[in-house]
Amino acid sequence: MKKIIYLLLVITTAGYSQILEPVKWTTETKKVSDSEYELIINATIEPNYHLYSQKIPDEGPRPTTFIFDKNSNYELIGNTTEGKGHTVYDPIFKMNIKYFDTKVTFKQRVKVKNKNKFKIIGEIEYMTCNDSNCVLGYGDIEFKI
Repeated sequence: MKKIIYLLLVITTAGYSQILEPVKWTTETKKVSDSEYELIINATIEPNYHLYSQKIPDEGPRPTTFIFDKNSNYELIGNTTEGKGHTVYDPIFKMNIKYFDTKVTFKQRVKVKNKNKFKIIGEIEYMTCNDSNCVLGYGDIEFKI
C-alpha cells in the first residue's frame, strides 16, 4: 500500500517537477588542514515544504542522497553529515520520518592527495513535499579545491 501511495504522489506531481523547485542548493569549501577540506552543501527550502533526511527507513519516501564522482585527487572521510531536523510520525508512510524545513546544511570531509587545484563534482537526489504534492529533485554540485 505504501508503494502505491508513493507512486501516486510521484505520478501526480511528475508534470510539476520541471516547474517546481522548492529547494535551492549552494555549496562552499572550507579548508580544515593542509590535507583536509569540508564540503558544505546548503539547502534553502521554500515555506510549507520539507526535505527528507539521508536516513529514511525502507518503504519510506526517497531520502536525500549525495553521490561524489570518483577522482584520484581526493578521498571521502566518513559519511555526509546533516543538521538536526525534525522527526515526526508520517501517517501516509506510517513511520517516523526525519525532515528539514527552511534550511539545512550537509557536510562531507575529504582528504586531498596532492597540492594541485581541482574540482570535486557530485550529484544530489532528493524528495521534497508539502501538504498537497511531492517533487523529486536532482541537482549537480561542484567544489573547488
